[in-house]
Order: sequence, then structure tokens, then C-alpha cells
Amino acid sequence: MSGRAKPREQSQLTERELQTVALAADGLKVTAIARRLALSGDAVQSRLKAARRKCGSSRTTALVHSVYVSQQLSRPEYEQMVELSKDELWVLRHLAAGLTVIEMQPLVVWSAWRLRKTHAGLLAALDATDRPAYAIKRGWAMRHLGREH
Repeated sequence: MSGRAKPREQSQLTERELQTVALAADGLKVTAIARRLALSGDAVQSRLKAARRKCGSSRTTALVHSVYVSQQLSRPEYEQMVELSKDELWVLRHLAAGLTVIEMQPLVVWSAWRLRKTHAGLLAALDATDRPAYAIKRGWAMRHLGREH
């Protein structure tokens, strides 16, 4: 199954779902979100799954992007823009669509090594290493996402 968000009418998320998505956007993992909200990991997973289903997103990165697009979460505060290469911007936009590096591979003529290196460089530039949902939030804060190109 592709990570791309399925086009459909977006439902409003509940306050609890938005609270959970906001913490995921901050780069917290399920166990950290569970601790912060005094919930079980299964409860957090359940909230994220319900939110992804309502937004038509199969991955949390696409879910985070979707709630910013739909303005269910306020755009993050402006941050000084970090310059990204054309390749890094391409990867960021596909990451926001919910694609993994493996799913991006057939879409480029680059080598797998270059794509992995570009992905790692993007996450490092956005100070989001191993936190792709946070990279989406930073992409919005720096205005790399959410503007017409």
C-alpha cells in the first residue's frame, strides 16, 4: 500500500486526536506521547490510526501535513528558513505526501544511495533526524511547505 493520502473529504479530528497529532508533529514517538498524555501506547496508536483514517493518510507524516493544510492545527511559528537543495525540497514534498524513501525510488532517476543521502541530509538540515513528522512541521514553519510553487 502506498503512503500517499487518499483524496477524500476530510473529517474534523477530535480534540484528543489533534492533541496526539500535535505531539507527533513535535517529533515525539508513541511511547513519549503515551507518557505525556498518561495513556497506553495502544491508546496513542488508536488515536493516530483514527486520525489517519479520517484524513485519508496511511502514514503519520502525511497526517501531520494534512492537518496543517486543513488548518486543524495552526501553522507553526515562523522559523528562519534553512536553505534546502532542489533534491531535498523534492524529498520533503514526497515525505509530506506520506511516501517512504523506498516508495520514492521508482519516481527518481537517482541511485538509491543518492536518495537515501538526500533524505538523511534533509532530516539533518531540519534538525529532525529520525523524526520525519517533525521535519514536516519544520518544513511548514520555514515555509518550504504550504505555499504555491
